Amino acid sequence: MLIPEDAERLPVPLTQEETVRVEHACAPQSVTDMESELLNFRDTTQDWQSLVHRALTSGIPAPRIAQLTGLDPQDIVQAVQG
Repeated sequence: MLIPEDAERLPVPLTQEETVRVEHACAPQSVTDMESELLNFRDTTQDWQSLVHRALTSGIPAPRIAQLTGLDPQDIVQAVQG
């Protein structure tokens, strides 16, 4: 059910402000918002090999890195060798 987090109850009919909040919560993301998320993802993952290398040299074991990042363990090994 789409009830605003701070609402204790919803009057019927909804006020104009409540209607807008419910519609906003149900609305699909805009294309520009989605594209921004994709760019942020690219920026975050662009230097993942360096991040993995730094994690390994700081003492975090490869299986834990795989668990935390969702990376394939083979990719972690290849990042270190490459």
